[in-house]
Amino acid sequence: MPRFLFSDRAIQMVWLGFTLLTLLFFSLEVQLTRQRLLAPSPDISENLAVIGWSAGAHASFLLGLRIAYLLVHLGVAGIIIFLRPSDGMARYVAFYLVVLGAVFYPPANISADLPAFLQLPRSIGQFLSGLGLLIFFFIFPDGKFTPRWTRYFTLLILPIIFIEYFLPGSPLDVRSWGRLPVMLLSLVTMTVLFHAPIYRYRNVSSSTVKQQTKWVVYGTSIALLGYFLVALPAAFGFMPLETGAAYGIFAFTGMMLFFMAIPLSIGIAVLRFRLWEIDPIINRTLVYGALSFLTILFYVLTVGGFAYFIGNAQTNLIVSFIATGIVAIIFEPLRQRLQRGVNRLMYGERDDPATVLTQLSQRLDSALAPESVLQTIVETLAQTLKLPYAAISLFGDEKPRFATHPSLPPSELLHLPLTYQTERVGELTLALRAAGESFSPADMKLIHLIAQQAGVAAYTLRLNNDLQKSRERLVTAQEEERRRLRRDLHDGVGPTLASLSQRIDTAAELVDSAPEKSKQLLKELKGQVKESVAEIRRLVYALRPPVLDEFGLVSAIREHTAQYSGPNGLQVTFDVSEPLPALSAAVEVAAYRIILEAFTNLIRYSQATACRIRIRIENRNLLLEVSDNGNGLPKGNRAGVGFHSMRERAEELGGECAIENNNAGGVTVRARLPLNNQT
Repeated sequence: MPRFLFSDRAIQMVWLGFTLLTLLFFSLEVQLTRQRLLAPSPDISENLAVIGWSAGAHASFLLGLRIAYLLVHLGVAGIIIFLRPSDGMARYVAFYLVVLGAVFYPPANISADLPAFLQLPRSIGQFLSGLGLLIFFFIFPDGKFTPRWTRYFTLLILPIIFIEYFLPGSPLDVRSWGRLPVMLLSLVTMTVLFHAPIYRYRNVSSSTVKQQTKWVVYGTSIALLGYFLVALPAAFGFMPLETGAAYGIFAFTGMMLFFMAIPLSIGIAVLRFRLWEIDPIINRTLVYGALSFLTILFYVLTVGGFAYFIGNAQTNLIVSFIATGIVAIIFEPLRQRLQRGVNRLMYGERDDPATVLTQLSQRLDSALAPESVLQTIVETLAQTLKLPYAAISLFGDEKPRFATHPSLPPSELLHLPLTYQTERVGELTLALRAAGESFSPADMKLIHLIAQQAGVAAYTLRLNNDLQKSRERLVTAQEEERRRLRRDLHDGVGPTLASLSQRIDTAAELVDSAPEKSKQLLKELKGQVKESVAEIRRLVYALRPPVLDEFGLVSAIREHTAQYSGPNGLQVTFDVSEPLPALSAAVEVAAYRIILEAFTNLIRYSQATACRIRIRIENRNLLLEVSDNGNGLPKGNRAGVGFHSMRERAEELGGECAIENNNAGGVTVRARLPLNNQT
């Protein structure tokens, strides 16, 4: 078969022809129905009199609603078939919406008594409408029956639907079997119809497809539920659907509005979530389609209104010129307003960054926890630009910590670094609205504005996390120090003092009876007191070396290293940026401990003959360096307790410490201690 018969253009032409043929039958049915409604029977006239309606008002309301219902279906179907004619499921929906919009099956006494040549097309339309809705539930959105057993259910229900519309009242028609079989069949059908999309949504659909299809699932569910709720009282005979009666009008209106949820939900899925990857050309199609419709509507209403009240040809010509002038004046403002509305529908608030930033600021003001700030930014960005996925990951995270939803993101992503004062602190990840689509300059402008705010927030969060960790380390160190002091006092000084107390009592008792023995005991007690004093000094020294208060940092280090240097010993040289500024107690103790630990390791392990100690100030940092010409670090050497101690002391103050081999063959220990926060 020639390929052009299945080309996109051919499918569009077939759809147009099918739509025109459907509109022909629809217009004939509407005309016949209008004639009947304008000449109501006595029963219908009595029903209308009860609610205070005239026959003309009744006809205008029902047929106006009927036409509006069709136009909504045709509008959505036209968008789909002209923007995505190559997708099989999109074709199916475009044709089905035409049938569903043209063939609405209200109770029989509301529709016209159609002549014979219209009965068959209507029966075919109703059959396709009912069967099409059933299949739609089972194959949407990819055209595959899911679960697989739904295809067999369709084959089972097919003859039942066929008999209902082509052989009504026959013994094979389920409706002739009584209410119970009809109710059971309806219950089973409804259960299957609701189960199929829910099963697909939970077990088959990806996160992107879920976003696209949930509106359609909701819309079709609302249509079916609403239809059965409206028709249920009539099915049980509680509220007969009489033409012109209040409940009859209510039921007809309710069914129309409920079923209108189907095309509207498909339209939302197409516009907002790019169902079937509808091309962005839809933006201009919507703008100029709506603009043309409103322009024609305004012109017709203006000219028609004046013609109705004035009604002369010369005046009508003047009115036509006036209406044309008004249309020309309002055309551009109307186009701009429509463009903004469509852009907001499809792309969010990208064209109004000031409003977006204001709303973001208001939401951030209500965010209490620092972690909720980045989550708020992610959600605002996704909602503002209508993105299916957005996430922020901090530097060092293996996966995004803040995201719009926890499932895996789409494959096409945009990655933007989050920076603060040229320092990279995280990454912003955004999903494209549709496959193959890119962000416009307006999108990128807004994204960069929000990314700047996110960079500041990410840096603040990191500082907050670092501060929290620092506090935890500080509290832990304090508790460990308290535990050590308690242990030393309890196990060392405490027992010694208790023993001294007892022996002093013994010495006092021996003063008169054995003075020499008492003197000997007191001499021993004096030695124990000296030992206790030395122990207490040791504990105090561990808290803060007294030598720092006596001599200062540099002199204290010189005093310590002097005992190892000499003509035949270790040659120690100092390179100090003197005079050093006044250092905080924490920085001074940390520097002293780090240098002494490095020097002690040098004495123990390096077998060096020369050592160089450098202390200088640079960019508000105290820089320490201890290097030697000894053996160096062996390969595969692991850091010991001493190095861990030096590194922890530096990191507690927000600094760093490193150890490495140097060019002289020995080891160099470098440390940096910030001076920004010292007082």
